[in-house]
Amino acid sequence: MAFSRSSARGTKSWIAAIRCGCYRIFFNALGPFIDACRPDLVWAQMEGAREILEIARKNGVPGLYFVHDAEFDPVELRAIVEMSCRIVCGSGFLARKVLLATGCRAHVVYPPAELYFGERGDPDGYVTMINAHKVKGLETFLEVARRLPRVSFLLPESWKLQDDALAALQARLTELPNVTFQHRVSDMRQVYRMTRLLLAPSIWEEGFGMVAVEAQSCGIPVIASARGGLPESVGDGGLLIKDYRNVDDWVAAVRSVLEYPERYADLSARALAHARSDDFSPPELARRFLAACQAPAPGVGMMARGMRAWRRYLLNSYRGH
Repeated sequence: MAFSRSSARGTKSWIAAIRCGCYRIFFNALGPFIDACRPDLVWAQMEGAREILEIARKNGVPGLYFVHDAEFDPVELRAIVEMSCRIVCGSGFLARKVLLATGCRAHVVYPPAELYFGERGDPDGYVTMINAHKVKGLETFLEVARRLPRVSFLLPESWKLQDDALAALQARLTELPNVTFQHRVSDMRQVYRMTRLLLAPSIWEEGFGMVAVEAQSCGIPVIASARGGLPESVGDGGLLIKDYRNVDDWVAAVRSVLEYPERYADLSARALAHARSDDFSPPELARRFLAACQAPAPGVGMMARGMRAWRRYLLNSYRGH
């Protein structure tokens, strides 16, 4: 079936209307449900979180908001803080951004990663980058592969590529015979078993960087951009590239790991130890999250208001110039 642009726009409008209607049905039913169940806490995140937390507050139930990434709306987040909701962030990096945006101190609980301690990466396997998208550092990865033609690279899909993007990528890969593209798989152990080194050359601010911990649980060292939450997910189980847009630095780092077996073995052992730390153990994460739920509700005190006023002053001063 063929669609014109106008019919495509119409289809999108219908989808948006259906989504809006579904949300409205959900929000209308949520209040009576909370009132009947009387939960101790309502946890919300991502789309619709503010509305959910407002409904919970109207029903006398405290709320908790989980911040996953750095692209949060500061206006919405400040409104959530004004409701005295507990704020939990997926990294210390995100908690610092929340503090700057709202003046509110957030709890830090890393997102639970899939830990594959029974699996091991292949010391003679691929140099892998997961998620073939520009914001994840695709251009850097392809250029590193071009400069290291004797090294085998693996590029597994994570976010589903549209047909046109996939075709464009595959056309580019014809010039890079040392890069293997892999469609997304349901079990990432298939990828990690073939990997000896993981690259995470993200150019955006990652909220955390779960693939780093997953790879490290298989004894795979990680080289990542020193950006967003990646320094926390990599720890001392890999290398961080400060000038993350500089391909020369990436090539030098990859060579420094692959060409020296003793260095590789040391980084592999450190990667495994980092993944085994309490910071990522499921029982410890559960304990920290429960502690955040049971903590006193944050107040929006004088300090927070002062920080907001100071931020507004700096912003207005900047605009004035």
